[in-house]
Amino acid sequence: MAGKNTQRGDHLSVAGPGQGFGYYTPDKHWASRLAPYAPEWAGYAAVWPVTWGLHEWLATDPGVAPWASAGMSLLGVGLTAVTWQCARARAAMTRKFATATSGITAAWMTTGTIAGPTETPLLELWALGGAGVAVSWSIYKALRRGGDGEPGEGLFEQVQLAGVKQTGSQVEPNRVTSQLQLPPGQMEVSDVQKASGRIAGWLGLGKGAVRVNEDPDNSSQATMTIVPQDVLKHPTAWPGPSAPGGSITDPLVVGVYEDTEPVQIYLPGDKDTGRNATHYAVIGMNGSGKTHGAKESWTEILTRRDVGLVLMDPSKGEQSVGFLGDTPYTVITGDKQCKKAVKRLPQLITERASQLGEWGYDQWVPEAYSEHGLPYLVIWIEEAPRVLSDAKTMTRLAQEARSAGMSLVFSLQKPSFRNMPTDVRSQLGGTWCFGVADLDDAAFVLSEDTIESGARPDRWKNRRPGCHYVEGPGISEERYTTPARTHLHSDAQLRAAVDECADIRPAMHPIDARYLDLTAPATDNPTMVAGNEGIEPTEDFESLDDIDPDEAADFDDDLVPLPDDEDVDTDVDDDQPVPEQVPALDFPGGRPPREEAVAMLRERITQLATEGRTEISVKDFPDPEETYGRGRSWISGELAKLDGTLLQRVGTDGRAALYRPRATGTDAGAQHAA
Repeated sequence: MAGKNTQRGDHLSVAGPGQGFGYYTPDKHWASRLAPYAPEWAGYAAVWPVTWGLHEWLATDPGVAPWASAGMSLLGVGLTAVTWQCARARAAMTRKFATATSGITAAWMTTGTIAGPTETPLLELWALGGAGVAVSWSIYKALRRGGDGEPGEGLFEQVQLAGVKQTGSQVEPNRVTSQLQLPPGQMEVSDVQKASGRIAGWLGLGKGAVRVNEDPDNSSQATMTIVPQDVLKHPTAWPGPSAPGGSITDPLVVGVYEDTEPVQIYLPGDKDTGRNATHYAVIGMNGSGKTHGAKESWTEILTRRDVGLVLMDPSKGEQSVGFLGDTPYTVITGDKQCKKAVKRLPQLITERASQLGEWGYDQWVPEAYSEHGLPYLVIWIEEAPRVLSDAKTMTRLAQEARSAGMSLVFSLQKPSFRNMPTDVRSQLGGTWCFGVADLDDAAFVLSEDTIESGARPDRWKNRRPGCHYVEGPGISEERYTTPARTHLHSDAQLRAAVDECADIRPAMHPIDARYLDLTAPATDNPTMVAGNEGIEPTEDFESLDDIDPDEAADFDDDLVPLPDDEDVDTDVDDDQPVPEQVPALDFPGGRPPREEAVAMLRERITQLATEGRTEISVKDFPDPEETYGRGRSWISGELAKLDGTLLQRVGTDGRAALYRPRATGTDAGAQHAA
């Protein structure tokens, strides 16, 4: 019969995709199915105009505003107490949730009445926080059979998980966390994890909104987390360095989780907490925000008092690290120079470890710097596979660097067994995973549990730059599956923070300088370094540093026969005198420091301006490698930095930017001197 329920169980049916949350009677109109969820949304919509009206009515009169403030505060406290008392007959979770909602709403309305609901951050709190509370109420209702009956059973039956029980839940703005009990011996947590997509679809949410984590102490129990709103859709503003002047033992803050908690990464070890020193792999496809996140990390490191940063970038060069100037320990760009530096790292590791051992330390501790001046060292290698082509060297560095007070960070787009051996992967205790093209790329570095619990960096690809997952020592395992995003910042903001901490950064230690200064030989004699296969020499004197094994010719083992004597024609004139003095050869020097290169660039601009040139581009600086020790990208970046001082951009020639000198002759020289 139309309009009546002919089966007792009909009201437990579930809405299909796109039909909203909860249970409904199939013969009812869709509006009646949404009716149970209308109150929270109606309240959310009504709070703002009511508060605006109260503000205009009470707060605009200085004589009335203080009394209105006191009255609203007392009224809010009273309503919260009444809610708690009236809900005593309800389930404990319902009572707590209703009381919390009443208190939050009353507090916001009181503040909005006094200050005005259009003020920041009151407007944002209403728009985001209020919507999160409303959605949380809707999810809470959807997870219950109805009223205060047994929670959750209908949901799990509909997604083919009959037998799973919800034993408890915690409702927060934009988050619902439920404790699940599986039927022992009949179902595994992985079965629930595989159904997380069906649960999200049943609730009308996107992929990744539902995550399931197994209880490490009881494999028949799990925690299900539902996040209805994607708060990472837009990045949050960078708040500045987290611990300027602090120690590298404090965590590096490199973003925020979806619940606005800070993302914290630890590099050195800590015996008191049982945390090991670690290396990190940073992965993500092109455009996923790796470099943006790296810059935030570098700034965190460069605002600490007891750590040195070595940056190696064989491809982007000054484009990625140029904004830092000469603030790190050292910046090494170019494929050849980076490979040369990597060859010296085994010797550096050996000498640092030996020195720490002489001081009585089995790992780096802050006292190694405060008492002996040896800072922690972070070696950050961009596009690591291009530099670490030798698997044996790569493995040795990963195995031995931690004991020498060093952390290695390997950044790459697509990890594989070809560019990251298994032995190296096993030494990387931390992973920073940005968006990837395929889930298999993330599975190479993220743990299996993290992937199975719902981590899906392949959903972002490069459409959500900065979104990431982090695993590592010192990070709660519950956070491994929580998505996060780096902050929104500019190079100018980061550089300003780095400059403010210029006086607290450590000078390069003599041990580090001996091997990281590429303009001088690393050592006079080969050093015996312990490797995987015993003791072997590392031929790292300067005469061999420029030899690239990848570019060396392949020679046959057979001897090449020499020509017969009669075939040899020397064409030597015995009467020709030998020159008394051989002309001196002009060998090029090392790469000029950044300050000297910039000064040379400015002099060239002044010269062109004096000659009457009205347009300047990167083409006016030929042979930059030979003249400045840097590539065309560095020239382009420096010209852009001078826009507004020595130069003024006037357009492009189709490929390169064009600039007009802002001063000529003596005026340009005066600006250069300044």
